[in-house]
Amino acid sequence: MMHRFIRTGLYGLLAILLATGCGKDLPLPDVNGERKITLLGELIAGDSIYFRAGISIPLSGKSVLSFQLPVGMTGVVQDGDGAATALNTYVDTSSYKLYTLPYFHSKKINDGNVYTVSCNYAELGTASATVKIPAQIDALITDTSSGKYANDSVWKIKVLIKDPANTANYYVIEAVKQLMNVKGYFMNLGAWQLIDDNRQAYETLKASGNVVTKFDTTYYREYIRNAIYTADPNTENVYDAGSFTPSKRVLLKDLRFNGNLYETDVYVVKNSSTVFSDAPKGRIIIYVKSVTAEYYKFLKAYETYSSSTGFTTTEQPVKMEGNVQNGMGIVGGVSQIKYIFLKDNWNY
Repeated sequence: MMHRFIRTGLYGLLAILLATGCGKDLPLPDVNGERKITLLGELIAGDSIYFRAGISIPLSGKSVLSFQLPVGMTGVVQDGDGAATALNTYVDTSSYKLYTLPYFHSKKINDGNVYTVSCNYAELGTASATVKIPAQIDALITDTSSGKYANDSVWKIKVLIKDPANTANYYVIEAVKQLMNVKGYFMNLGAWQLIDDNRQAYETLKASGNVVTKFDTTYYREYIRNAIYTADPNTENVYDAGSFTPSKRVLLKDLRFNGNLYETDVYVVKNSSTVFSDAPKGRIIIYVKSVTAEYYKFLKAYETYSSSTGFTTTEQPVKMEGNVQNGMGIVGGVSQIKYIFLKDNWNY
């Protein structure tokens, strides 16, 4: 999203720390825990390499509950032919929010291929994940409309999937707002001027019908997830929580439609950005993904987890299994289509 702003594992761990800091003190066992390299992200067919990596905190009585950035950690990706590519990294604007660093390269991921991503940190050794990329998904969004669902204002999205025969396939549908910034300029006195800096002159020219404008748009690797509903009985969501429980993503296996066309509806909750002028601005992106089985299993576990109930005595603990050797986390294999659904009103 995760696409690919990946918060899952480290945010889940952060939720644990916050939950244990509220209410009754929770004594932690006085055991020797181990820090581990944590890899989080997706390798997406047709896209460049990008994932995030950090260092976990052992939850024990001797732990110092403070995240550290893995400065000095190196990353490599190796393809099925054995060719290795060193990855780039730096401290970005999300590093001190997610306690991770991005690892990336312009090399494109090919569907059907196998890749191994590895990160090495002097104190902890090397953690790696091997991922086979699913075949390119054959799906499309056939219709969109506005409406109401479970008392929420939603966009109704109709998705058509052409499922390959004789293979097990795992699908994920999700919606995120990609944050963006738009700078508007207008021609005034022979020069381009920022609209926001010269609003009165701009409005005067606009009212006269003689305004000439241009706009520069910047998209960020920062995303806000939109809640999503489904009433499809074949989804994990309806089976586990019912049709009126909002989810982070819709999860669907092809057990009942293997090799056939399959149509399903999802309902993406609108957020308040079109109502409040100071809300984060961005564009809505709908993703329809085919994912690896292990990534699907991880996302199902994450969907089940709730930070508000996950630590009560009545809730069954959620076990989140990843695919990282000598570490923790998940690197999922993905092929996807995406649909850019809406841009916010910038009042220009």
